Amino acid sequence: MFRTILVDDQPIFRDIIRGVLARTGRFQFVGEAENGAEAVDLFDQVKPDVVIMDVQMPDMNGFEATVRITEENPEAIVILMSMQADASYASVAIEAGAKGFLPKKTIDADMVLNLLTDGSNQGQLAA
Repeated sequence: MFRTILVDDQPIFRDIIRGVLARTGRFQFVGEAENGAEAVDLFDQVKPDVVIMDVQMPDMNGFEATVRITEENPEAIVILMSMQADASYASVAIEAGAKGFLPKKTIDADMVLNLLTDGSNQGQLAA
């Protein structure tokens, strides 16, 4: 079971991602945050197995939050996502220290599980 925090400034997307992942029975949701600054603090408090985080948020974006989380916790697993399917997001996500990038419009549980069970960093841009 992956202890997971969800980070998105829009509650509806947190609900959607939670619903998609909950069906697998492999995720335990241990916290939620609305921006990158909250995510950094929450990570330090609960030490989750995985962080699933939006890129575009107020106060601190997902790229910056990923850098902060992974600098302090090199073993941290962060998966970034966005409504923008910009090809550069996957490479920027990896550079920031994320395990990968997934577009919100095509995200599904198998995509997340593949990133978590694959031993290498990989960005994905599904059409």
